[in-house]
Amino acid sequence: MDLHPSWQTIRGAPDLIAIPLDENGLPANFESEFRVGKNGDTWLIIAPARARLNPEFTNVVRQHAATRRDVGIFYADEVENVESGANRLRLKPALNLVLLLADDYIGSPVIARLSVFTRLGGIRPDAHSAGVYDFLLRAIRDGVGIERIPVVLVAHDEQRPRPTLVDRTAAVNNWIGNSSHIFSLAPGLTDSTLQLRRIFTSFPDVTLVIPTQQSRQLQVNDASFGKPHIINMLNSLARTDWPMQRIRVLIGDDNPDQSIYAECRYPFEVRHVDTRRASDAPFNYAAKMNSLWRQADSEYLILINDDVVVRESGWLRALMTFAMNEDVAGVGARLLYGNGDLQHAGIPGGLFGSCAHAWILQPAQDETYDDWALVHREWSMVTGAVFATRRSVLEMVDGFDEQFSLEFNDVDLCLRLKLLGYKIVYTPFAELSHFEKASRGADLPRGDQVALFLKRWNELLNNDPAFHPGFDMSSTYVVPRAVKDPWYISRESSKYAR
Repeated sequence: MDLHPSWQTIRGAPDLIAIPLDENGLPANFESEFRVGKNGDTWLIIAPARARLNPEFTNVVRQHAATRRDVGIFYADEVENVESGANRLRLKPALNLVLLLADDYIGSPVIARLSVFTRLGGIRPDAHSAGVYDFLLRAIRDGVGIERIPVVLVAHDEQRPRPTLVDRTAAVNNWIGNSSHIFSLAPGLTDSTLQLRRIFTSFPDVTLVIPTQQSRQLQVNDASFGKPHIINMLNSLARTDWPMQRIRVLIGDDNPDQSIYAECRYPFEVRHVDTRRASDAPFNYAAKMNSLWRQADSEYLILINDDVVVRESGWLRALMTFAMNEDVAGVGARLLYGNGDLQHAGIPGGLFGSCAHAWILQPAQDETYDDWALVHREWSMVTGAVFATRRSVLEMVDGFDEQFSLEFNDVDLCLRLKLLGYKIVYTPFAELSHFEKASRGADLPRGDQVALFLKRWNELLNNDPAFHPGFDMSSTYVVPRAVKDPWYISRESSKYAR
């Protein structure tokens, strides 16, 4: 098997053992030394044999290994299509299990402590092209510490080798194992991705908590034009693929005139709460929602704006697939504007010195970085316009911080939940329309709320583990920042020996 000359630096290092992979993603050989129990400072470098390694590879790995004794596996960034000049950077978030189940985003290189590799039984040949992917899933199940190195350590002149979808599906099914009666796999929204689905043999009660002021839909000229948003939302809810007797709707209405509901009959329970306020009292979304969710009588809650319309029948199943997991505190949906442009597919930290919706106002059919708008994944923040959660979780953190009366209350809630160790998940399989801010207008956030948010979260926003410091922080399109004279465009070592 051809091996790129840059691997010689690995082969000459006493603490690093090279495991080059062939074109099928399998190790070229299993030398006897791989199986013996060396000390914990010996590391295996697993990457395609044809890949070029960063000249500083050994130094970078040793530095991270020395400072993170708790880590058993590292992975790093890579670049593809160098030969053509495309230089497609693969910048990777910190360990993101939900994304990994959907797509093999970790790729190469994988740098594993020899003791961990040996304990887990190494790379299983029967996993075929998904051998490394399967190894990572088994490491996660075993509780191995896995951390990223946010540096491009590997370059591919063409696209990097990827496991086949069949082999990766088998690896995920093996990982699901004893939970196969709870979860199943389905094709994703792209040819190379998967969808994790919960198998519902029974359906829990779910309460939709909806605030309204009875504002009307005046943006799109269709059958819903001119009708109150809350009525359009309720009418669309009947499309939902969920037992109607298990859906409860709790409406907090600021308008004392209830005539719009006079002729409404729905197959689900609807309860109205009078949330009108004094004429001189400012609107506080966080306070209103806190008052409402505390009046819900089910554990599972969907906090949802009245200017949302159901598009696909399976949206609630998609949200509940993750919201019912004990380690997940909140699930966000894929939201489109009335004209079909993308409104929400996750909120990265660090954009414009704060946070922003990725790909906002981009046509929904346009490509997004690594198809992240089309795969379920963990983000640090999602919008509160559609937010699936549990009453017990909200009680734990006392709900929204009411200091954030209009803006930031949803992302602040997500970040507080993240600090407790919970996951925040985005799923594109719950796609809805959202006439953003149609109910309350588009006032700019108050300066004191901006200052409070940044003071509280600035450090985390600038080091968002669900994002990457290599992205351009002045663009919502999620593109890598330009790098001057990167090591991988040097042509002197771009060809491997033949």
